[in-house]
Amino acid sequence: MDGPSIPLKQQGEILVPKSKKKWNEEDRRSIQLNAKAMHTFFCALGLNEYSRVSLCSNAKEIWDKLEVTHEGTIQVKKSKVGILTLNYEMFKKKLKKGIKTMFFRFTIIINELKSYGNTYPDEEIVWKMLRSLSMSWESKVSARNEAKI
Repeated sequence: MDGPSIPLKQQGEILVPKSKKKWNEEDRRSIQLNAKAMHTFFCALGLNEYSRVSLCSNAKEIWDKLEVTHEGTIQVKKSKVGILTLNYEMFKKKLKKGIKTMFFRFTIIINELKSYGNTYPDEEIVWKMLRSLSMSWESKVSARNEAKI
């Protein structure tokens, strides 16, 4: 649904609402679909989101507002992808943190990159993880590499 909830007609250079008497079947169907979509949004949203979109006049307006709120504008998305890519490229195991914590941090970065459409082949991800380990893990990495051959 990408239009207003009330059918519009061209009057000169501006769009004005059609009177209800002049609605055709397509207009009625469009209004019904918009009302169903808005109802679905309102039922699915929590109190905070509902208060953000409760004054929107159609489903498209609700969608756009939620999209900007949760995903940001194109510039914000590009910035997030840049930061995530840098985090991926510079990823290292923190000295006093365990392997589970490292894996958790790495998984978050990979999943966020995937959510923005940036994926890496599994083999590259495994190698990145192995290269990110500290020197104390070198013997285990070597054993893994030799077993793989």
